[in-house]
Amino acid sequence: MLSLRVSNFSDICEIASIHASCWKEVYSFMPEEVLLNRNYDFRLLQWQDWFKQKKYDQNEGLFTIEFHGKIVGFCQCKPNIDNDIPDALGELHAQYVLPEFRAQGTGYQVLQVLTSYLVAKKMTPMCCWAFQNNKIWHWYERMGFERVVARNRIISGLELPEYGFIHRDPEYLLHQLTLRLNAA
Repeated sequence: MLSLRVSNFSDICEIASIHASCWKEVYSFMPEEVLLNRNYDFRLLQWQDWFKQKKYDQNEGLFTIEFHGKIVGFCQCKPNIDNDIPDALGELHAQYVLPEFRAQGTGYQVLQVLTSYLVAKKMTPMCCWAFQNNKIWHWYERMGFERVVARNRIISGLELPEYGFIHRDPEYLLHQLTLRLNAA
């Protein structure tokens, strides 16, 4: 099983690399222009800025996912500032894991850590977003998230359709995740 821990500044090169490669793989349906703009250098600056701004002191959680001490992914949650889902106090913002380490309960593990963080910080209900062409949104619905928004996100001047979801009962979700992890 994978282990998750709070990320630190020394993780940013691996996080940026995983972020860039997973973005290109997971969002292969996006225009090439968008994919090229979200490269390693872009992600490295993004994560350097995250630590420079001390987002961890602003109720943002960033966690590194490891397998036998090797970083194989990361996940992030934060306060919700999106007015399209005003009832949500927290947001599951990112979860990227190298392909060979997905499945076997990885998604449940990540969701459990992020949900626990948001519950502890009193940032629930919680929301998340998924591009409509990324079929992961079906998984969120299976986890009890309710699809409440359909809109276009603008990236590099291009409109990309996405769905917004909310989960109103995180304690029940944590219970369900524990059961699923025990069965995995």
